[in-house]
Amino acid sequence: MRIAALAAVALFSFAAAAADPAPVAAGAPGHWSVATGETVSPDHDAIAFEMGWPGLSFAYLHGLSDRSDVGLKISLLYSLENTSTSSFGAGADLPLRVVVNRKDKVSIGLHVEPGARVYTRNTIVGSISDFITRFPVGGTLGIQATTELRIAATADLTMAIRWTHTAAFEIGPQFGFAAEYLVDKSLLVGLHGSFGPQFYTGTTNTDFAFTTQILVGYRM
Repeated sequence: MRIAALAAVALFSFAAAAADPAPVAAGAPGHWSVATGETVSPDHDAIAFEMGWPGLSFAYLHGLSDRSDVGLKISLLYSLENTSTSSFGAGADLPLRVVVNRKDKVSIGLHVEPGARVYTRNTIVGSISDFITRFPVGGTLGIQATTELRIAATADLTMAIRWTHTAAFEIGPQFGFAAEYLVDKSLLVGLHGSFGPQFYTGTTNTDFAFTTQILVGYRM
């Protein structure tokens, strides 16, 4: 009887351990990223801070499902985006991200970030302000290179309408990279950059568009 009781206890302990898997160790990739093609899982939210060119930004991300999240991004800018022209500005975006495919260590994500910008700058004719609405779209190919490191290739199509002064439509393809290092299961650091031509309707002018920023993300 004693042997049977010990066997029953051992079997119960084994079944409980199988039903309740061990927690993910600190430093494991988990299920989230800011710039490398993954989303925030539905049982977590995340915040992110980015700094570089063309400015500073703070974002809040909320997981909607296992493959999607939505957020709010506030930016303080010291350049006209997609140009090298200095100008003070502020903006807000509503990023939506979706993972369309996930296999082994590779994920493919799509995103859209509708938003608006207000810029002020001084010219030879005085101070002027610009109001711009934006709706960039893009895709990200993310790879889990190691347990802590994710890398990604990015492709975006930036589109915007300038409504003030001479109205114009802006469009340009941008290609780039991103990398994130998971310090622990809740904190990551990284960088991302992109570049490409920027075209404008009604003119033959073309700008060299680029973005370069470092980032810090924290999952709550």
